[in-house]
Amino acid sequence: MKKRMLRCFYLSFGCLLLVIQAMAAPRIPYIPQVVNYSVGEYKAGNQNWAVAQGADGLMYFGNNRGLLQFDGTRWTLYPLPTNLAVRSIYIDSNNRIYVGSFEEFGYFEANPQNKLVYTSLKAKVKDFSFMNDEVWTIHQKDKNIFFQCFGSYFVFNGKEVKGVRPQRGPLYFHKVNNNMYSSLLGSGFCFFDGINQKEVVPGTALNSDDVVAVLPMDNKLLLLTDSHGLFLYDGFKAVPWQTEADLFLKRSTMNRAVMTSDSLYILGSVSDGLVALDKSARMVWHINRENHLINNTVLGLACDKQNNVWIALDNGIAQIQTSSSFDFYEPLDVQIGMVHDMVRKDNFLYLVSNQGAYSIADESQSPVILPNSKGQNWYIEDMDGQLFCGNNKGTLQIQNKEASFFPGAESGGTAIRKCTIHGKEILLQSSYSVLSVFTKDAAGKWRFSHNIKGFSNLIKRLEVDPAGNIWANHMYKGVYRIQLNATLDSVKELEYITNPDSTRKESALNVMMLRGRVVLTDGYQFYMYEDLSQKVVPFNELNNQFKGMGDTYRIVPVNNDLYWFIRSSEYVLVGFENGRYEAKARIPFGLFDNPPIEDRGNIYVDEAGISYFCLNGGIARYNKGKQLPQSHVSLLLSSVRVYNRHKETYQFLPVSGFASLDYSFNNIQFAFSYPNFLGKEFRMQYKLDGFDTNWVDGAADFTKDYSNLPYGSYVLHAKVVNNVGEVLASSSYEFEISRPFYRSYIAFGVYFILIILLLIAIIKAYITWEINRENKAIEQEKKEREEQLKAQEQLIIKLQNEKLEDELTYKSKELASATLSVISHNDFLEALKKEVQMQQLSGTYSKKYFEKLIRMIDENLSSEDAWLVFQNNFDRIHENFFRSLRTHYPDLTPGDLRLCALLRLNMPTKDMARMQNLSVRGVEAARYRLRKKLDIPEGKSLVDFMIEFK
Repeated sequence: MKKRMLRCFYLSFGCLLLVIQAMAAPRIPYIPQVVNYSVGEYKAGNQNWAVAQGADGLMYFGNNRGLLQFDGTRWTLYPLPTNLAVRSIYIDSNNRIYVGSFEEFGYFEANPQNKLVYTSLKAKVKDFSFMNDEVWTIHQKDKNIFFQCFGSYFVFNGKEVKGVRPQRGPLYFHKVNNNMYSSLLGSGFCFFDGINQKEVVPGTALNSDDVVAVLPMDNKLLLLTDSHGLFLYDGFKAVPWQTEADLFLKRSTMNRAVMTSDSLYILGSVSDGLVALDKSARMVWHINRENHLINNTVLGLACDKQNNVWIALDNGIAQIQTSSSFDFYEPLDVQIGMVHDMVRKDNFLYLVSNQGAYSIADESQSPVILPNSKGQNWYIEDMDGQLFCGNNKGTLQIQNKEASFFPGAESGGTAIRKCTIHGKEILLQSSYSVLSVFTKDAAGKWRFSHNIKGFSNLIKRLEVDPAGNIWANHMYKGVYRIQLNATLDSVKELEYITNPDSTRKESALNVMMLRGRVVLTDGYQFYMYEDLSQKVVPFNELNNQFKGMGDTYRIVPVNNDLYWFIRSSEYVLVGFENGRYEAKARIPFGLFDNPPIEDRGNIYVDEAGISYFCLNGGIARYNKGKQLPQSHVSLLLSSVRVYNRHKETYQFLPVSGFASLDYSFNNIQFAFSYPNFLGKEFRMQYKLDGFDTNWVDGAADFTKDYSNLPYGSYVLHAKVVNNVGEVLASSSYEFEISRPFYRSYIAFGVYFILIILLLIAIIKAYITWEINRENKAIEQEKKEREEQLKAQEQLIIKLQNEKLEDELTYKSKELASATLSVISHNDFLEALKKEVQMQQLSGTYSKKYFEKLIRMIDENLSSEDAWLVFQNNFDRIHENFFRSLRTHYPDLTPGDLRLCALLRLNMPTKDMARMQNLSVRGVEAARYRLRKKLDIPEGKSLVDFMIEFK
């Protein structure tokens, strides 16, 4: 009786301890990186039922709309002929992908173009029906593939399919260490030899639960039930395995489980996400919707070659990077804001943020805000056992989870440094306005001493070099170099450090310390301060090694030879070896869901060398020494697509072997896959032999396009390079582009014939052209001769006309002279006649003599009017001159006409007076009257007018 009571007591006490252990608060809940993929990213159905990794490293998911493939960059959906959901997946060593669906099962295989093609096996089943069932698990034993349904299963031996309907239907098939097991509908666990199911654990021993997963644990089996937790089966009996997660396992309906390569057991539930257990039954983490998982219902689990856990969810897909060097802590019940600094002391982690200062016990989940710390806090530092915290309202001292203000330190502290100046050890603190000094009292405790006179500025960071120079980094304006007097109470020397690069005078400097040396940056390059010359000069060693890292604004030492360089977009781990700096790791801000605010990034390194990253709303823990799985990831050529831009058609080429392309398809796109799911940054580089001379970076989607390639042979080389320059994987592809028809030998023959014919045609055309040219030349010469003769004839006529005109003019003048002579002769005879008549009257001579003389004079007088004769002859010579004058000027008198004729002959005025029997003044008056009648403008010569008149 006593033994029985003692046994009951021990049993009750053990159960109580387990309950207390289960109810105890877990440790600070760091969780690994979780990457979620929503429907909007993979563009398929919401529900995902199964997940598996292929031999090529690609991930495959059983989705509501078919088989979903993910290569790390691209998602590709392959629907089933029935367009129904894929419930189960199994991938063999040849990368044949077996899938199961509703009343349908078969496999996908890649064709030469690397596109998956489906083959159904349903038609191979004879004399058997599904009876409204689905395929839920697929496993391989020896050479047989087993497709399990709730009421039956099917066996495919590579050629034929056999259907089996056992006496008790299987709930699931499980495979562990090449042995097959079966969970029975209605509870029970069986060994399955491929033909028979032999029950080895009755349902009552499992609390009548269904076994939903079986995992190895040393030489035993770990059985996960849907409602009563875990059981260990040693081949004879199953006993409960008590763990820290028992409360979770029993309140959540469990559905799937998988073991990672480092023996971490990942258990998935229907309603509350996942938990991870180690072999000591300790719960490592719990991930659900409250801490970044996209959905709480786990429908499928798998661990890839890199130890990442992939989760098929009721709404989406998730990946947990269990092998990542990072894990994360983000409080669920407290919004702690942007974390600026942290420190670990006495089993507590202290965080300061823009919301307050918090303490987190190692055995607690939630941070507790410290009194008097609300608001902006810039730093927290352990100074010889005293915790200092820079708060907006003043400097805080933290003791026993209590925060109190240092007396006298009323300015809000932004940074603090322990330093020695003029041989005195002090704490120097910056603030929004002043620099403050702390000194030790007699008890060795730091106390506020005084504010430094002569300097007041908004300082965000401080550094003090070995020579005692204070380097104060203004929040916006740049850097000041300050020297204090011997008593450390006022500024002795103040220098504003301008940018040494005259082209970037407006770029503010940042200051930091590296291996005891002052280092400055301006966003473009590094500078250092030379103690001897007391000048800021380029830091060529860093500039040459780390081009583009001139935006570093903080350097945090890990140890004497390892440093974090914090930039605006990444953290760079820099090592110093053999006198040379070298990048060891690069961590982009994009890795985090909640990166720090710009210019506020910070890292805390504890005594064990573990780095803690300050994030917006949480922290990340980085363990560089964590061993990652040694898994080689190959660079795969996913597809080769060629395009004919003239016909606007494209086709896919085989991804292996040698490819020969028609010249019309000389636009090529290569798509690569690099299924590395560790979350690290890497980039693709390409070089096309025969076209490229250097390696070129590729696009983020791992595609490379070449357009209008000339004909010839090519080899495309592709490689994956990480963010420190190491080559992770490479691949190559040979192809040629055939000569276009217009460059083929047949075309050259045709060209030769055409050239000969063209030469013949050209020669013939040339001869014809030459003959025509000569004929045209002869015709032209003949025409020119004719024109020359015509011109000569015209010249002769012109000369003759000019001669004739001159002769006419001369004759006109002779006529005028003759007329003038006749008139003068007549006038003389008339005068003589009158004289004779007068002498006759005087009686000097006989009458007969005088009559004889008068008769002789009359005979010599012209019987015609001389002026009329002159006018008629002049008019003939000068083309109806008088008629034209009468037509244009009908008011002209005969005397005017005679004057016009004499003016046309350009006769002297005296001659005109004689011919008209006028005086010279009379002629001038007649000329004046004529100008008026002809309306000749002043300045125009009357003679010129008559000569030009026609």
